[in-house]
Amino acid sequence: MYNIECRLKMIFNKSVIILGVLYLFPLGAKCQELDSIASEKLPEIVVKAQMQHTDASSSTYTPTTRQKTSAQNAIDLLRQLAIPQININLVDNAVTTPSGQNVAVYINYIPASAEEIEGLLTSDVRRVEYLDFPTDPRFLGNEHVVNFIMQQYEYGGYTKALINENFLVGKLSSRASIYSKFAYKRMTYDLYAGASNHDIKHTGASIIGDYILENTDGEPYHITRNEIFNNSHYKYNQYPVTFRAIYDSDNVQIANTVGFNFDQSPAAETSGCLSYKPAKTEEYSYNRCEPYTSRYLVWSGNYYFILPRNFHLSVSPGINYGHTNNTYRYQTSGTDVIVNESKENVWQFRGSATLYKKFTDRQNGFFRAWYGSISNDVSYFGSSPYDNDFLDTYAGAALGYNISNNKWNISTDVALQWEKNKINDQSVSEIYPLLNVSAGFSPSQKHSLRAYFHFGANYPGASEKTPNTLQQNELMYYTGNPELGLSRQVTFNLSYNWMPSNKFSVSAFAQYFGEYNLYVPVYKPYNNGMALLRKFETDGDYNRTQIGMSFNYKLLNGNLQFAASPSISFYRMTGLFDIERNPFSCNVSATYYLGNFYFQTSYQTGSLTVQGNHGVIYKDRDFYQIIAGWSRANWNIRVSAMNLFRNDWLCATNTLSTPLYSETRFANGNNFHRRLNLSIIYTFGYGKKVQRGNEVGVQSGASSAIMK
Repeated sequence: MYNIECRLKMIFNKSVIILGVLYLFPLGAKCQELDSIASEKLPEIVVKAQMQHTDASSSTYTPTTRQKTSAQNAIDLLRQLAIPQININLVDNAVTTPSGQNVAVYINYIPASAEEIEGLLTSDVRRVEYLDFPTDPRFLGNEHVVNFIMQQYEYGGYTKALINENFLVGKLSSRASIYSKFAYKRMTYDLYAGASNHDIKHTGASIIGDYILENTDGEPYHITRNEIFNNSHYKYNQYPVTFRAIYDSDNVQIANTVGFNFDQSPAAETSGCLSYKPAKTEEYSYNRCEPYTSRYLVWSGNYYFILPRNFHLSVSPGINYGHTNNTYRYQTSGTDVIVNESKENVWQFRGSATLYKKFTDRQNGFFRAWYGSISNDVSYFGSSPYDNDFLDTYAGAALGYNISNNKWNISTDVALQWEKNKINDQSVSEIYPLLNVSAGFSPSQKHSLRAYFHFGANYPGASEKTPNTLQQNELMYYTGNPELGLSRQVTFNLSYNWMPSNKFSVSAFAQYFGEYNLYVPVYKPYNNGMALLRKFETDGDYNRTQIGMSFNYKLLNGNLQFAASPSISFYRMTGLFDIERNPFSCNVSATYYLGNFYFQTSYQTGSLTVQGNHGVIYKDRDFYQIIAGWSRANWNIRVSAMNLFRNDWLCATNTLSTPLYSETRFANGNNFHRRLNLSIIYTFGYGKKVQRGNEVGVQSGASSAIMK
């Protein structure tokens, strides 16, 4: 805008000079001076589109044609954009803020899961918005949101097919899906079907556990149990089918989604060697088998109405049903078999309604109410038979207010939440407050400063509160604690965004998160001191402070892009688990576009986190990949190489330390092993107009209460 203004002023000034000359010179005067002025070449007007800008509550990005055509899905487009306010994990494509908070993904203001947006056609994306604590009722109170704004069409349809195959990780590791959309007048219909099939090995864990037990005289003694993983066979199949219908008019948007998902692991076997130090007997071999089969049926709705007198109403109901058959079978040579079979039926009901009122152009408010329940009927058979009925019910209401102008945006909301946890005939209920305060300041479209404060609580789930006692191995038993209460949480975040031009953008942040009186695992003597019992009790506080920044820089007219996001975290945990760690992490990437070809290389350091409710120090490995792709017309073909120089299968290390029990767990799998990936996408359209985007996908079921 500034460039256009300057050039127009130059043209205007020179035009005034020419007119002045015509007035001052008589008709018979020499024309050479006039000709020399009039013939002077005026600079051309160059219009430069603003591809990114920020304000007090949001940041908006317009993807280039190169970015849209090279991206295969919505998450991939976010990675191409390298938005500084978000982070995308290279291993699982999880979208979070740089400090780790979940970012909800929406398409045209309708919520979508990561699977649902896999089929999104990126060429129809007009812009991408990132919002902190948005006031729009369609965002359902989510704290951090990415919203894809799609091109609108009158009518038409298209079909998109995807094949994704991994190599060097096992016999089979593939995904395939097909998605079709058809729009006619105000109705849009989506149909999705997919298949995910894996037949792999090298998935398992080696566990070194140090136990303090008691002998027959009640005297403590130390024994180390070494369970070393050698072989595994893991099969996993998933077959989702989903249908959605959307009605969209000027004042009404109605979306209904129904889905079915068959999720099965018919083979989940691991085997290895089991030994003790000091040796109480000769070395054993062990075999563990954990197959399961789940079926889910899901319905969800999203209804939005624009009412008279500047009222807006958003309603979002949903029902999930799931049935799971699960088997845990553990055997060592020389001991009896431990068998825990379980069957579970789970029902989840949920619903929320938000009434939004716009008072003036600068002020608005809302009232939100929600209700939900999860019912788990779990039956255990085998070594530890039990029948349990879990019922978690919650309800709440919030009142919020927002005031804003062209530079400021201030929002606050207060809420009361009620939760009741019932296990068989025992029940515990809690009422606690929630508070959110956010403020943003933006002196121009190039700068924004935002801060938010959150006060909430963490309520334990059904598996942490189960009264059952299950045998895990010959020395360890697990149980829950029905009397567990909630723990309080506090978050404070401060961030600054700077976008001086289309070539460069940067974001810096600092955050503190604290959880107080949290529940943690506690190990106590069991079975006359011959074994240990793990249960949960409230003990200690958890503190995490993070400081970091993210930036991207474009060269060669946008054909070359660099991005990086370094950060450092300070963990401090008190109580039973006295832990202090200060890890550094960094993600870097470089992207280059060459005609119809595109190339990208990415690297992320290994992460170290302290998992508060588990008392575990988790450390995974660094990850690197190189991508080469070609995109033209309806095709997008890509080859990816991950961790090419890594031969081993180690994924992560978990470390636990308590007075009676310490553990080091080495988790193996194919996530960080070298891998080649081939991804092929083909899309064809039909009809006069095609509406693309907002794809429907895999529907997930309710959370399980089976203790593991």
